[in-house]
Amino acid sequence: MKTLYEVLKENPGNTRTNILLNINKLIKQHLGPDMNTCTLSLITNVFNPIAPPLGAMLTPQVMQLAEQALIKFRAEGCNDLYVILSTFGGDIHFPELFMSKARGLGFERVNIIIPSIAMSAGTLLTMLTDRVIGFSSTSIGPVDPQFILSTPQGPRIVSTIAFKRLIEETLPKLANERGLGPDGLSKLYVAQDLYLYQESLRSIDYVRHVLSTNLKEKTHEKQEELLNTFLTDVETHGKPFGLQKLEELGFTVIFLDKEERYKELSDAIIEYYARVEHAFVFELSRGIRLILIGTPFGEIIQ
Repeated sequence: MKTLYEVLKENPGNTRTNILLNINKLIKQHLGPDMNTCTLSLITNVFNPIAPPLGAMLTPQVMQLAEQALIKFRAEGCNDLYVILSTFGGDIHFPELFMSKARGLGFERVNIIIPSIAMSAGTLLTMLTDRVIGFSSTSIGPVDPQFILSTPQGPRIVSTIAFKRLIEETLPKLANERGLGPDGLSKLYVAQDLYLYQESLRSIDYVRHVLSTNLKEKTHEKQEELLNTFLTDVETHGKPFGLQKLEELGFTVIFLDKEERYKELSDAIIEYYARVEHAFVFELSRGIRLILIGTPFGEIIQ
């Protein structure tokens, strides 16, 4: 029979913490030898990918835990923050809020590590940081704000960009093709939620403002191409892009799988992410679930 100490020692969270400690040591060795490094894990929508991601990344608990971790790191003298990020998306305001906290606390450099995927708000957070670290297979995606609508069939997720196109392009084209005239087009508009259209425009303008304000020096003359790729000319909300696209647009990107010297760090990150991804694989509950795990070293898992 095992003692309580032995059981706790074998706890999966304890194992992940030890891997995180090793990751931070390897980061210090290979990526930040001249600075005091620290690593935070921010992983959302791993345990229940069918759950709508809009509630992720900005619940009071998540932001509170994130801020506590940042304050702790700064008190320990850390000035080079690394965030292991994996998310299908979340509240579009989270990236700017998180970065304002980090910059306000005095972190000289904020780096994002993406083991697998960081879509939507995760992509926006990635673009606001100083360096992007990942793999050739890493996926990011369009920064396309979403809304949840209540319908007779249940909750429905709507893309703001798709709704904007519906109002500005699809309905006028339909009215023209059917010869409905201005009155007919007006009736088509009446059937739509124009408040949602206004909110769509507001959300898109917010993302454009955040990107334009924070990325002037980073993207230079490719600013408009960046906005077109990730915001304006979006085909679908879930369209994946590789980190190569960010590299082409002027971002500092490090591919861990392209250089042999990063192999040990790469293996440690892959092992850590695999343990997180399968931590609660046998849980059968459905719907939106929130799981927060705060370890001494810094894990926020949602």
